[in-house]
Amino acid sequence: MDLIIVASLVIFTILIFTGVPIPFGFLVSTIFLSITKGIEPSFLLPVGFAKMNSVTLLSLPFFIATGYLVTGGSIARRLIDFVNVFVGRLSGGLGVVAVIVSCVFGAISGAAASSVIAIGTIMIPQMEKHGYPRGYSAALISSSAVLSTMIPPSLAMIMYAFVTGQSVAACFLATIGPAILLATMFSVANVFMVKKLPSVKVDPKRPFDEQMKMVGSKSRSAFGALLLPVMILGGIYGGIMTPTEAAASAVFYALGMSIFVYKEMSVGNALFQLRSSVVTTGTMMLMTFFAAILSRIYTMEQVPQQIAQLLLGVTENKIILMLMINLFLIFVGMIMDELSGILMVTPLLFPIVLKLGIHPIHFAAIIGSNLGMGMMTPPMAGILYIGARTGGVTIDKMMKPAMILIVFCSIPVILITTFWAPLSMYLPTLAGFVH
Repeated sequence: MDLIIVASLVIFTILIFTGVPIPFGFLVSTIFLSITKGIEPSFLLPVGFAKMNSVTLLSLPFFIATGYLVTGGSIARRLIDFVNVFVGRLSGGLGVVAVIVSCVFGAISGAAASSVIAIGTIMIPQMEKHGYPRGYSAALISSSAVLSTMIPPSLAMIMYAFVTGQSVAACFLATIGPAILLATMFSVANVFMVKKLPSVKVDPKRPFDEQMKMVGSKSRSAFGALLLPVMILGGIYGGIMTPTEAAASAVFYALGMSIFVYKEMSVGNALFQLRSSVVTTGTMMLMTFFAAILSRIYTMEQVPQQIAQLLLGVTENKIILMLMINLFLIFVGMIMDELSGILMVTPLLFPIVLKLGIHPIHFAAIIGSNLGMGMMTPPMAGILYIGARTGGVTIDKMMKPAMILIVFCSIPVILITTFWAPLSMYLPTLAGFVH
């Protein structure tokens, strides 16, 4: 491979490791390549602007805003109370609640960091009251937060569809199977781990009438919150709304529920949450702009083809090659968030997996599950550090449960997703997106 290209990748990696914001990492690599390769900036800038002119990309700011509004209001708490009334009395029930609510929250915000903050802030103190160690609770909630990157409407899948030109709805469906399998395995693993925690207590048994009254009360309280993911996904798959229209509708719905129905968010707080979402959106758009330019340079220099030749020069065994790609994706997930990772690696790996006969929609599930695991994998483990800050614990107290979940849940799901295509391809095929 061209040494200048290798140098640009090394520069980018060093910048990320030293804490430079990811958009500037893309920018510096782009400037380095344009100077060393003699590429006119006047040629590159229109590439970035043209790529940004996308209806698919327009849905991201709306989903980000929805996530901030949900995190800042009471929707997350109502979802937790609703799930807890059904499974809270089981052994390890609160852990199962954390996993299930992460799935539901993922269907609202689509972002792992938001899920950790929204759910962890409420669940960790509650789990501690029931005897769960804070380190265990923070580890479980942080690990479960990666489900938000897989449950639609996933921001990661929107970005993947944007980069590869695939159907957003098809990419959404591709990750549902792996997400359900991962959530199930997290829940089962939690039940077994809790058996070794004698301090854990369950809610006392209530009379049947009282339990039914509580079910009714919590169901009414959470009804509006539960309608939000139904509206988003039902609108998209019912053909009523495009993903962008569903995202915009979700913002207005979350605003209305938080301010006027639940009346637990002030107008000032809503404006603060929206301003925060604008900052996040601006950072994301800047990153997307520079990543689009960098991707075009790599394409011009035939970097994907060179990487393909390099891998195929090592072995032509499809299984080994896919394992190598999985390891690379996990590493990328360790050093950057899911959106940055997709912008970085998808243009490089996409031509390779097509040569290996992997369907683009199948690869969406592979890349989503791998980057999610990378976010919870030490030593970087970005999502675990967010969980540690949210739970007020040190990262070392989270490592043992996190590693158990990685080894016995995440790795098996990644392998099944990679080598058993029906897990991710059944729903897109059933819906007519794949023929």
